[in-house]
Amino acid sequence: MTSSVLSLYGSHDASATFVDTNGDLRILELERFSDIRYAMYSNQFDSWSLGVGEKVREEFLNYIKEQISVDPEVIIYSSVLDQNDLQLISRIFPNSQLESFDGHHISHAYGSYFQSPFKEALVFTVDGGGSDFGAHTTTKVYNAIGNEVTEIHKSGMDFGNAYSLIGVPISEVSPGKDNNDLGVFLSYAGKVMGICAYGRVVNEWLAPMESFYHHRNLQTLGNEIGLDLSLNSLSGESSYNLAATSQHVFEKLLLDFILSFFDKNNQNIVLTGGCALNVVFNQKLKKVLCERGFDLYVPPNPNDCGQSLGQYLYKVKKHIEPLVYSGFDILDREDIDLYLKSGNYKVADTSVEKIVDLISDGKIGGIIQGYSEVGPRALGNRSIICDPSFTDMKDVLNAKVKFREWFRPFAPVCRDEDKQIYFDDAYSADYMSYAPFVKEEYRDKLPSITHVDGTARLQTVNENQHDLFYSILTCMKQREKIPVILNTSFNIKGRPILTTLKDAFHVLDNTELDFLVIENLLVVK
Repeated sequence: MTSSVLSLYGSHDASATFVDTNGDLRILELERFSDIRYAMYSNQFDSWSLGVGEKVREEFLNYIKEQISVDPEVIIYSSVLDQNDLQLISRIFPNSQLESFDGHHISHAYGSYFQSPFKEALVFTVDGGGSDFGAHTTTKVYNAIGNEVTEIHKSGMDFGNAYSLIGVPISEVSPGKDNNDLGVFLSYAGKVMGICAYGRVVNEWLAPMESFYHHRNLQTLGNEIGLDLSLNSLSGESSYNLAATSQHVFEKLLLDFILSFFDKNNQNIVLTGGCALNVVFNQKLKKVLCERGFDLYVPPNPNDCGQSLGQYLYKVKKHIEPLVYSGFDILDREDIDLYLKSGNYKVADTSVEKIVDLISDGKIGGIIQGYSEVGPRALGNRSIICDPSFTDMKDVLNAKVKFREWFRPFAPVCRDEDKQIYFDDAYSADYMSYAPFVKEEYRDKLPSITHVDGTARLQTVNENQHDLFYSILTCMKQREKIPVILNTSFNIKGRPILTTLKDAFHVLDNTELDFLVIENLLVVK
């Protein structure tokens, strides 16, 4: 891996990729540094709600400079950056050559395929849009062999924006908010996926919904199905049914699209772009491919936070191990004594046994350790955990810890070797990419991770991948408890996954969180 390249991506979900002084490839997401979810780097976005301002941009670059220690030979930057941005970059890295890169989809393709276990694959980039060398498009297909990734098809089908637009009329998704706010709009898709499980597919809406995925006009769709689809116009059953019908059509159209290429090529598939976060669809595609003797790979960072990695790999063309725990270190580690003295806490050395004691007693804990996860899923280094066998745990987390919508589901974690015991059609899921069904006999025993439709966004772990989670689960099994824990991101509504002890203690002090695991310390309220 070369330390001579720094890659910067500047639009929403901005990030930087580089090799640090330890020789480790890192991805730093700007949102974790700025505390603005989906943060945008470029100067031209400062007037937007996602803009971070010049001071933060400069601090971000200086932090990266500390991690690198020597100016890179080349800085690749996304074409969205303007002259003010470039002047700032050149001031901080005066010895680096700047290279513009305008390849949104090819970046998704490289960043995902080069993390995959495949030496050849069909790569599908399914997104809400992006410019590729001057041409804006939303969906592309590539044939990848060895180090070569070749475009074979592009489509104007905008799966991402169509899916997100369905959230506009659903008042439960974003009551009273303006969907012209990009940050609000970017949050719609995940919420629509959560609420659709409460609805049913309305057969009479299927044909108009398919047409909507082509024209993306909510007023036209509303006229055809007899509903007002203006901002926050729906609630209750009609909201749920609209989301469920949209999810059904999304799955049908995208599956048909992907299989039309697979049937001609018979290759493993890499799926990336924002739509690769739809775990319900991923589960169905994975099952279809596995039944035919092939496989699916979804990277840990398929959304735009992986763009800087894609730009980097486009330049260096090297296959890598997936970048999972490669984000920010704890930014204020040196201040821990100050925080410990600021409140009434019991502090002790942590142990797996103590953690299991606490969660078995119904306590909720936050974990902050090491480098943060890269991508939108918390996978054990910036996580909130508890025992999902408690009936009301989901509601407590949503209402009194996370402060988010009541319908949002939570993810289970189990050991990889146990996944078939508790879940049907469960695949290894290091990054929470799939949503198998919880087995019928365990749904009442694991109520807080079982979604209303019986599914769960599963994370599986092994000893090498995440020792703490694996040890907690093993201890639970030794105590004859069901070895499944609930895991959700360590943040609160509207904020990115945290990366400071200051924020961790704020959550501990101001919510119903009960304890913190800070690497080797256990802090209990």
